[in-house]
Amino acid sequence: MNVFNRLLVILLDVALLVATVAVLLVALGLARPVDLAPVPWFADRLVPFTQIDPVSWSWAVGICLALVFAGLVLLVLELRPGPREEPRMTLKQDGLGLVTVTRSGVRKVIDRAAGQVAGVTEVRSRLQEGGQGLHVLCRVAVDPAASIPALTQELQERVKAAVEHTVGRSVAEVRVDAQVEPLTGARRAPRRVQ
Repeated sequence: MNVFNRLLVILLDVALLVATVAVLLVALGLARPVDLAPVPWFADRLVPFTQIDPVSWSWAVGICLALVFAGLVLLVLELRPGPREEPRMTLKQDGLGLVTVTRSGVRKVIDRAAGQVAGVTEVRSRLQEGGQGLHVLCRVAVDPAASIPALTQELQERVKAAVEHTVGRSVAEVRVDAQVEPLTGARRAPRRVQ
């Protein structure tokens, strides 16, 4: 939703909240219409709520409370910041334009390449940009029967080749943190090798 639409919704929501709270205060007898309405037109609209029968009073109060709740929820939803754009990496910028890729997309390339190595059961990767190229950290869970030195050597080569081929950026280093047990201690859910 663009800024104009959000401002319009916020303005209408505030107007709804003001009117609903005014009706609620008058219906509950906590305020007089002339005290709440600086404009006679609005005060005239509030006067009928001072003289309603008990059944109508219950409905008026219930509807006002529901509208206040809904208005507050809508106001909170409209005032919170929009979704943040996913971090991107610039691949190239030339006369034809700018080419970018999401970091999560590059991590998926890394995870897929690492997952194709025999003996790797689970992968989590991180990516950083450096002056001499990309720095990749792969945390992997491996099969206990696998040779970790051979497996990690193949993993480094595959990840480097896959990233350089797919993204077109040089890879300065591929660090591997291998462990035999399943990966734990990460904030996000583990990526399973497919």
